[in-house]
Amino acid sequence: MPHDRVRTSPEAIPANVERVARAARLGRPLRVYQPKHRNPVLLVFMFLIGLLLSWLVIGLWLIWEIFHTPNLSKSRAARRVYLYEHGFVLVEHPENPQVYPWDAIDTVFQKIVTTRYNGINAGTKYLYTITRHDGATTKLTVFWDGGAQLGAHINERVSAALLPGAVAAIERGQGIQFGDMTLTRGGIAGKHGPVTWAEVSGIRMMSGYVHVQVRGKRRPQSTSAAASLPNLPLFLALTDRLRQVGRPGPVTGRR
Repeated sequence: MPHDRVRTSPEAIPANVERVARAARLGRPLRVYQPKHRNPVLLVFMFLIGLLLSWLVIGLWLIWEIFHTPNLSKSRAARRVYLYEHGFVLVEHPENPQVYPWDAIDTVFQKIVTTRYNGINAGTKYLYTITRHDGATTKLTVFWDGGAQLGAHINERVSAALLPGAVAAIERGQGIQFGDMTLTRGGIAGKHGPVTWAEVSGIRMMSGYVHVQVRGKRRPQSTSAAASLPNLPLFLALTDRLRQVGRPGPVTGRR
């Protein structure tokens, strides 16, 4: 979870960011996220490779990438994410801060890929795609220093904001769709048909996939890539709640 105070001094938050944050009732500021600077030695190496391959498209692309890193690009280095209690403000252009309150966000998709060579972790890449009610979309990647923590926090907070509405919809008899799976009060429907909550033995996360296990069966009822499910923490919270209920009655009756 983010720290309970901003890492930089209060005056580091621009006046227009404070203004839009107050208007959106985002609460107190928690942390400022800045772009991650690349290793200078690596940039020099990439530049030399780019020069050697400058007669090819890939060489020109490498040189372009280097000059568009926060190390050398003032505009990219100036980007910020201001995290607040009830949302965040994204500043890609100083004159146009974008506000994302938790309750104004529809979906957060997460894609986390860990690369291994001979069993050794060679790094993890992540992508959080965030979409507001009005269709505005932003993406959080390794561009941000501490962006993995920020993306996970946003995903959790958005799902928490969506949970009451999702529970109410299920109480009204509606289904909530997550990728190719649909949750209802009575059970879950996936690629291999519907099953009741009493039949579901567990929801497993393994190797980037979500598996719906059914009692007495080795084969999962449904297997979906975690990256294809919007608001994954909401999906896990709802399935846990519905499995605990497992019988007719108010969804809100047990947790």
